[in-house]
Amino acid sequence: MLTLPLVGTQMNAKTDPSVAARWWLDWPGAVFTWDLWYSCNYRCSYCWWEMDALWDKLAEQNRLLPPEEWGTVWDRVHERHGQARLDLLGGEPLLYPRFDELCRRLSRKHKLLITTNLSPATPKLERLLGGLDPERVHFAASFHPQFTSLDSFMEKTLLLKSSGFEPAALFVPWPPFLSRLEQYRAAFLAHDIPFSLMIFQGRHEGKDYPDAYTAGEKEALGQLTPNEAETKYRILRESTLGKLCHSGRVSANVKGNGDVYRCGQDAFGRKPMGNIFDPGFRLDDAPKPCPYRQCSCKEFRYLDELMPR
Repeated sequence: MLTLPLVGTQMNAKTDPSVAARWWLDWPGAVFTWDLWYSCNYRCSYCWWEMDALWDKLAEQNRLLPPEEWGTVWDRVHERHGQARLDLLGGEPLLYPRFDELCRRLSRKHKLLITTNLSPATPKLERLLGGLDPERVHFAASFHPQFTSLDSFMEKTLLLKSSGFEPAALFVPWPPFLSRLEQYRAAFLAHDIPFSLMIFQGRHEGKDYPDAYTAGEKEALGQLTPNEAETKYRILRESTLGKLCHSGRVSANVKGNGDVYRCGQDAFGRKPMGNIFDPGFRLDDAPKPCPYRQCSCKEFRYLDELMPR
């Protein structure tokens, strides 16, 4: 049973002083969520690709290109859309060949937000960090207790911090982890490292989540989501169907083969809006209504009702 403090206590991440406005939180330009490749050294039970046994199929899309070629592609995006925030995901991006060089090349013209399990050995992490500018690169450190200990992961997260970066910790509240959630949260906040949740979406012991969380669990988990919209659309699953959304206009989802989709859900059955390797690729000029009853990714942040005025 989840026994977390509720609204009005020190649990409220929305008022936690360590959760401050940063460019990686409030980026004013275009955002490209990029599945760099589909290869990971972890096989977390709550991972979408693992639950649906999709790793091998997705890996067929991988394009292993040298940093110079990727740089040319993203330079062209810069010419058309200006400096963007590239959210590098995977798989595990730090394992991509010549990743150090790739980050240095891309961060010349774009800001990078890297979501990583921090699994590489410390010397390899030190080499990576030594060549990057904390003003242009941010790390979202994803903690997975099935494959690493809190102490080991914390040591690497603190390495980021001591190297001048401002890492944030991400955690999936898979039901078997709920009893340790407060312990983990307290450990990161003790080092002034923001801690937030990636809400579990999937099946566990015959139940569908997040719907299967109890009302008390939903209320408690809502205190650890980054904002009220996350609680509304990710935990409570309010409908987005028909709501005007700017995904595709100010953001896009790039797959391993370069296909670009308006949002993550479009990648499952809809035609891509283009391909990042196409010299003529460009984002949409106007928002469009959301075709989905529920937003399974995080593009709800681009709903017209949430866009800055």
